[in-house]
Amino acid sequence: MSAPAPKYTGCCARLPTRGWRCCSPAPISTRFWVSASACSSSTATDWCTKRRRGRSPATGSPNGSHMADLSVNDVAARQGSAQPAKGGGRAWLRRAAPFLPILALAGVAALTVDGFGTAPNLIAVVQASAITGIAAIGTAAITISGKFVSLAIEQQAVTAAYIFAAAVSAGQPALVAVLLAFAAAVLLGGAQGYLVSRGLNPIVTTLAFGSVLFGSVVMLADNRTITLSPNPIAWLGGGTTFGIPNQAIVFAVLLVLGSLFLSRTKLGRQMVLTGANARAADLVGVPTRRIVVFAFVAAALAAALVGILVVGQVSQAKSDMFRGLTIDVVAAILVGGIAIQGGEGQLWRAGFGAIVLTMLGNIMLLLGIDAGVRDLIKGLLAGGVLLSMTLLKARNP
Repeated sequence: MSAPAPKYTGCCARLPTRGWRCCSPAPISTRFWVSASACSSSTATDWCTKRRRGRSPATGSPNGSHMADLSVNDVAARQGSAQPAKGGGRAWLRRAAPFLPILALAGVAALTVDGFGTAPNLIAVVQASAITGIAAIGTAAITISGKFVSLAIEQQAVTAAYIFAAAVSAGQPALVAVLLAFAAAVLLGGAQGYLVSRGLNPIVTTLAFGSVLFGSVVMLADNRTITLSPNPIAWLGGGTTFGIPNQAIVFAVLLVLGSLFLSRTKLGRQMVLTGANARAADLVGVPTRRIVVFAFVAAALAAALVGILVVGQVSQAKSDMFRGLTIDVVAAILVGGIAIQGGEGQLWRAGFGAIVLTMLGNIMLLLGIDAGVRDLIKGLLAGGVLLSMTLLKARNP
């Protein structure tokens, strides 16, 4: 008679205060775990049983031929760095990919496109990429946590812009107006994150929220433009520091802080693990629902910051000021190389994707290409990146 099938067929992971947890059923994503051979059903149950009894496994080797002693932090920290040896060259090319289009576009445009290299045009490119990039950094948190993207980005930015402008027009200090806009963003992002964490489809949820939110804001504002004169944050939205637009400085700071958060903090690594395999993360004690709520709040705060910065730049809030921002953000995330299925990628990639798209749009504008054609080319570029990532994933699961 053959031996009974083992109860557990996945890898094991350990938390310092919770002991071992076995992941079942297989397959478990091996990007953050040990190799697939180490997760064989013939060793998984025996390993789990002996570890829970406090004994070492009867067999094993330091090179990972059996179960590896990985904590959840160790597991998630492998993200982006643990690739098979045979794919070393491909992995290096993948890491360098965001830089290559920027260098190529800048070089070709500087040589062939009149006006691209002028100071006013470069400042305009930097400011535009900062707006898209800030929103993309926040939305990338949702993508990495495994919940695709938010389709309510521009509506949340418009809401924050109206709240800020209305508060300042009513005589409130700029700081109070900013806090009100951020408080609304936390409530809206938290509500969306809560619903998605409970199983609602993120696309349907954010699309519905965006539609209701936009309609409510336009109705309450009577679809009018709120103009600020004087503008208390003109220095932030439209000013410069040593010749560098302040919007770009804010973008750079968020890019660095966001990247450090994702790679250096426990919460950031848990976000990656949640996107890679939410069930496995649950089994090792990661609060996956709270992680999802946090990601949506972060995206809403980034959208609110974009709304405030643009009001500081143009000194007014109106309903159509962010038209097309959602598509640009999604395209930036894809062009930056962040896996749309979640669990893979770094926040700085979204920022570099935004820079590439902004440069491409600026070049097409200088060449006199129609706006509709520009949008078509951006969409084809994002679709091509998504297709290539899907094919690469199919070849190297």
